[in-house]
Amino acid sequence: MKLIISISPIITILWILVMSNLVCSKRLLIITPVPSYSHQIVLQTINLALNKRGHEIVTLTPNILSNPNITNYTEIHFHRNKLNSFEYEKIANIDISQVRWNLRLLAELKIRAQLLGHDIANNVLSHPDLMKYYAKGTNAKFDAVITEMFTPATYMLAHRFNAPLIGILTLGLQNYHRFNLGSPVLSSHSSNWELKNHTGLNLSFWKRLENFINTWWDIYSWYNDFIYNQQKIAEKYFGQDIPYITDVAKNMSLILINQEPSFAYARPEIPNVIHFSGIHIAKTPPLLPKDLKKFLDEATNGFIYISLGSIRKSQLLPPKILEIFVNTFANLKYKVLWKFENDNFDVPSNVFTSKWVPQQGVLAHPNIKLFIYQGGLQSTEEAVHYAVPLIGIPFLFDQVCHVMKMVSLGVARYLDIVQLTTSELHDAILEVIDDKGYKDKMLELRALTKDKPYDSLENIIWWIEFVMRHNGAPHLRFNRVDTAWYQQFDFDIIVFLTITSFSVLCVLLIIIGWVSKKVYTYYDIGNRCPLRKWIRNKMKTA
Repeated sequence: MKLIISISPIITILWILVMSNLVCSKRLLIITPVPSYSHQIVLQTINLALNKRGHEIVTLTPNILSNPNITNYTEIHFHRNKLNSFEYEKIANIDISQVRWNLRLLAELKIRAQLLGHDIANNVLSHPDLMKYYAKGTNAKFDAVITEMFTPATYMLAHRFNAPLIGILTLGLQNYHRFNLGSPVLSSHSSNWELKNHTGLNLSFWKRLENFINTWWDIYSWYNDFIYNQQKIAEKYFGQDIPYITDVAKNMSLILINQEPSFAYARPEIPNVIHFSGIHIAKTPPLLPKDLKKFLDEATNGFIYISLGSIRKSQLLPPKILEIFVNTFANLKYKVLWKFENDNFDVPSNVFTSKWVPQQGVLAHPNIKLFIYQGGLQSTEEAVHYAVPLIGIPFLFDQVCHVMKMVSLGVARYLDIVQLTTSELHDAILEVIDDKGYKDKMLELRALTKDKPYDSLENIIWWIEFVMRHNGAPHLRFNRVDTAWYQQFDFDIIVFLTITSFSVLCVLLIIIGWVSKKVYTYYDIGNRCPLRKWIRNKMKTA
């Protein structure tokens, strides 16, 4: 009897804890369809953390876990079926490795990216496993909808379920997002990654004018082309009586951005923008394959790791560039690990190639000296976490911005792939390895990123739960976002003051002209008066 009495308080406490978890658990719909493996790793980390907190997750993703041990976790596989095409194959068909040499291909890629956004939105909303949740007559309910901001048509799911909307980006905010959300648009600011290397300090007037025109043209095109078509897609699945996408976007409770503030360009942000970073980095680095581990362990002088990421393929680089890499690596005293997609490619004896590399395990290896990369966000975070100096060879999107920032922090060298030479690559490698300052500054940067009052993953989970607890966060929203754009940026006042100033100036010029004319006329008439002429002549002869 005494034993039962002593155990009963423990049982009661456990029961309260279990029941409180059930009461606090929520249901989330998470739409992350963008086909990028490195980005999906980050998004899966958030999903699993929310699930571990006791929340039920329904997620649409191209990378499913298929883990039967995870409960309350429903995965909608964004895969090939009769109604849905596999988006990774569409990305694979785009040869991104060539865009730096072909401006026409770069322009075409921008168009294809927009078309891909429409294609993905259509395929997401037409997926039968998702439609069973939002179709008319269904009673499904969600406490929040989290969706990637690449496909705005999916915002309408939050409207359908009358749930708070949370946007998430594995790239930084673009100016059209900022304009729609009420965040300041700074057309020449270095954080505008979509402008690549056209930004910076002390730009000339003409360069700032070019950036201004490009920025506002992108915003105009996004509103009147991309969003217009996304609205049509949304109306196709949700009906004609839905609000406009940009109005739904303005009511986002949170915007989660995968970007480390310590190596991003500081700028004003609206209160509902929450940054996070490094959440995909493993607490214990993954084990290396035996043959790779042996190769790296035997690199007594150290080794160099080169990878152009998961989308760009080294084997598709022009033969001239491949020759530059091969000749440079052959003349180094260091071993080289090269993520390369072709096993039959002939490389020097000091080079190890592999189609797949456990990158974090490689960066954590004590013999590593240098990481040559394309400037991807996740790779940048991993390099900083493991304090590995960098050489950045960016291709497109946000890569240029990341590499330029790393260079400004003194932890990297920037190389232009288009103008690359063997001597330039060789000298850059030796400089970064031999100059201890690169490593020291990378250690300082790592210490800076780790010095936070909170864990990055726990912070964003707290904010997501905060939104669900309060059924939204309207108080974090910019309170002038619903005003007309020209009122929001005081363009009407600027135009009024300009016209008024010009009008006043014109009136002053007219008055000055009228007075001058009168004065001139008065003296001209006086000079022609006969009496005045006679008096003047007399005075001269006197």
